[in-house]
Amino acid sequence: MFAIAGILLLSAAKGERGVERVVHLRAELEAANDRNFRLVQQISGLRRDLEMARSDDATLERLARRYLGMVRPGEVLYHVPPVTTGITSNEEDGPAASATSDSQD
Repeated sequence: MFAIAGILLLSAAKGERGVERVVHLRAELEAANDRNFRLVQQISGLRRDLEMARSDDATLERLARRYLGMVRPGEVLYHVPPVTTGITSNEEDGPAASATSDSQD
C-alpha cells in the first residue's frame, strides 16, 4: 500500500502534469506577462511620439535627427564608434611586445 502511495506521489511531483511542471509553467507565464507589460509601455511611448511628431515641428525634427541621422544644411554629423573590449592580452601589448617575446625563445 505504501509503495503504491509512494509511486503516486512521485508521479504527481515529477510527471507530465506534476507539480514541477506547474511551477515551471507559472514562471513562464509570469515572464510572458512582464514582457507583455514592457511592450505595452513601449507602444504607448511610441504612440505619444507619433502624436507629438504630427502636432509639433520641434518634436518631428528631434525624432528625425535621432532615428534617421538627419542634419541641417551646413551641419556636420560626427559618429563616434563604441569602444570594443574584446582585446586579448597579446593584442594589447602590440606587435613590438610579441616580437620581443619571439626573440627570447
